[in-house]
Amino acid sequence: MEQAIFISKTENLKYVNSKYTRLYFGNEFCQHLIPSLEDFSVIMDFVLRHNMQFSLVTPYVTNKGIEILRPLLEYATRSISSAEIVINDWGLFRVVRDEFNGLNLVLGRLLTKQKRGPRILNLKEIVPKTMIQHFKESNIDVPTLSDFLINNGINRVELDNLLQGIARQAPSLKASLYFPFSYVTTTRFCLTATSERKVRPLRSISDCNKECQRYTFRLRHKNMPVDLFLKGNTQFFKNERLPDNLDDLNVDRIVYEPEIPN
Repeated sequence: MEQAIFISKTENLKYVNSKYTRLYFGNEFCQHLIPSLEDFSVIMDFVLRHNMQFSLVTPYVTNKGIEILRPLLEYATRSISSAEIVINDWGLFRVVRDEFNGLNLVLGRLLTKQKRGPRILNLKEIVPKTMIQHFKESNIDVPTLSDFLINNGINRVELDNLLQGIARQAPSLKASLYFPFSYVTTTRFCLTATSERKVRPLRSISDCNKECQRYTFRLRHKNMPVDLFLKGNTQFFKNERLPDNLDDLNVDRIVYEPEIPN
């Protein structure tokens, strides 16, 4: 089982030790948090110095975000022949496929379409078991989609550690499992932006002071079986128990998140 660690900031290199053979770096949820070229060069120097494998994690993006990512993609292509790029945007997928064929494509967890809502746990006693089975699965193992991914050079998918468990039917694609934080939902209209102001305008993606780097909000509700964590524009839950059926899931990589990845 490959052990990887996922960090979003250079200062979190403090969490990396010899247990991990692969470093994930980047951001999945906001193009305002795409690493600078300077920070990226620090990470690449660290990876090369410690002989680690590398995966660049990318968010859903506008055209502006694609242009911000281009120097990082070029840097990764030049530096590490086996570098991966985790794709969470189909437009970026096309750019990488057509222009950066030296990178190994991975389908990010925003595109694997798992059913992540914690309230699914509330259904366990009131719906048929076949329905719970449905909530454990995703579309990545539907032959039409898995064949499309493989034919376009994607042989790995990223998965969240669902509270209700995970099921895959005859999985042809290798999978990575993120642990212990799983994302629930995300939006381009950031709930954390402008949170330090006395007068708060309509939240949008244009006015960003990166308040998400200073605050994490814990969300609780009587109908929610676990606490949620709001970090920037994204909600997460924490699940510290790994599935017992990793082999059946074709999971051969654990991606450890020492902090909420934002």
